[in-house]
Amino acid sequence: MRDVYIVGTGIHPWMGFSEQVFADFAAVAVDGALKDANVEWHKIQSIMAGIFIYGGNAGHLSGQYLESIFGETGIPVVNVYNACATGSAAIRMAYNSVAAGETDTALAFGADVSPKGFLTAKSDNAVQDRDVIRWKMGGMPNPIYWALECRKRMAKYDTTEEDLALVKVLMSEYGAKNPHARFKKTYSVEEVLNSVYVCDPLRLYEICPVSTGAAAVIVTADRELIDKADHPVKINATTMGSAMYGDPTIRISALSCPSVPEAPMLSESYSASRQAYEKSGIGPEDIDVLELPDNSSWHYLVYLETCGFCKEGEADRMLRDGLTRIGGKLPVNPSGGFSSHGEALSAQALWQVIECANQLRGRCGDRQVEGAKVAMAQTYGLMGNSGTTIMSI
Repeated sequence: MRDVYIVGTGIHPWMGFSEQVFADFAAVAVDGALKDANVEWHKIQSIMAGIFIYGGNAGHLSGQYLESIFGETGIPVVNVYNACATGSAAIRMAYNSVAAGETDTALAFGADVSPKGFLTAKSDNAVQDRDVIRWKMGGMPNPIYWALECRKRMAKYDTTEEDLALVKVLMSEYGAKNPHARFKKTYSVEEVLNSVYVCDPLRLYEICPVSTGAAAVIVTADRELIDKADHPVKINATTMGSAMYGDPTIRISALSCPSVPEAPMLSESYSASRQAYEKSGIGPEDIDVLELPDNSSWHYLVYLETCGFCKEGEADRMLRDGLTRIGGKLPVNPSGGFSSHGEALSAQALWQVIECANQLRGRCGDRQVEGAKVAMAQTYGLMGNSGTTIMSI
């Protein structure tokens, strides 16, 4: 397997609902990545495209629609969907294509125009689609699942409402400094605690909304492109994990969980992260900056534990003691996280990778983690999908 480097990245800033065509957002991100890498379009030898699940036939063929903008060159185009971990699957496939020598240079991208309100079922077929049954029987949007798990955590580890609020306060501090973030207002603990409950104990400011955005990454093993790139970033590992039987997490879109745990919580992410540690030879203790999926304040805490950065029940103290701040032992989500951006399904995992790469390339200004050499991006999705990417410079 050859060494693979990120040489170009591009982002369309996150925003609210739009009537604009998703491919237009993708084009902005891809054009930015091409310019960043100083690479011409015809140099791209394969495209791994995140499916825009709400986009009908066009969204399912997002790679071909992108080609219709930049030019059709006959190269392999693969459209992939792994729920909110779609971007993880896209970059993994691009990486594997290059590492295996199938291609020298590949593009991974995702673009999403999320619907208004909660993410709902993608069909109305109750026979084939279990998610439809979830909505018809329980009417349970995603935050209910997170709130149920958060209540379990509060009972077991004494997590407080102030801890949950503090996550948002910290994320808003960083989001206010990120030009790509959708939300740039900073909040105090009091303001967060005065926001309304969405699903007790999670408040409005403690869960992320759905958003519109696009992200693109160019990876290569071409020595000429690597040598002329601005601080190329090596991908040490990029992995996908799925759920393990006996996982006690109430998994979206199920309506139950095992009464006796036989696997780690959020086992798909436990698996993806451990695969990445093994493949890269890099452990949690080596990570200088971490981007994790803070879909809610609960996620921020539990993912530190799931991915092995602390023992179970210790994440709250890490947060309170400032260990997860920029300048602390492990800066977490200096991008502002999902809290400051929102979910853009097929793009968000790639955006996390870009944020990590930007930290390693020294591009983050007031949010820069000084001396960062190793970074990790972690995301997860519906029905036991998860991806981890570890990179270094």
